[in-house]
Amino acid sequence: MDDGRITISAYDTAWIALIADVNNSDNPQFPSSLQWIIDNQLPDGSWGEAHFCPYDRLLNTLACIIALKSWTTHEDKIAEGIAIIKTLLDMCKLENVESMICGFEVIFPALLERARNLGIEIPSDTPFVKEICAARDLKLERCSNRSKISLVCASREKL
Repeated sequence: MDDGRITISAYDTAWIALIADVNNSDNPQFPSSLQWIIDNQLPDGSWGEAHFCPYDRLLNTLACIIALKSWTTHEDKIAEGIAIIKTLLDMCKLENVESMICGFEVIFPALLERARNLGIEIPSDTPFVKEICAARDLKLERCSNRSKISLVCASREKL
């Protein structure tokens, strides 16, 4: 039996690249992560696995764009990434919802907001994006309601 194989995750690498150096917050703590992002942009301008899933590719690409923009580096790669985002959004809209990765409806709107806060212009007024944001709101509302119910039940147990 082989020991197994794990591939590098563009999404996780982007989050690691965002960590500021503890001694100099103007630099990344893990510059090799940022360098990996710079070196591994795909020919179409996106980042991600060889196996193509538009939902996954969209999250990977947006996370990598955010990492590059946060360190104000490689505007050319950021522009290429932004250019493919619209295509990826269109692909996601046409993709079977069963292939949506777990938590996409929560992760994507959070990344979209973070991108906006960095001045990255990503289309957010499309029906698909609005639908995903509505799904996030519904999920968070349900979680909030469950928390309230759990709190009431826990309080009743104490009585």
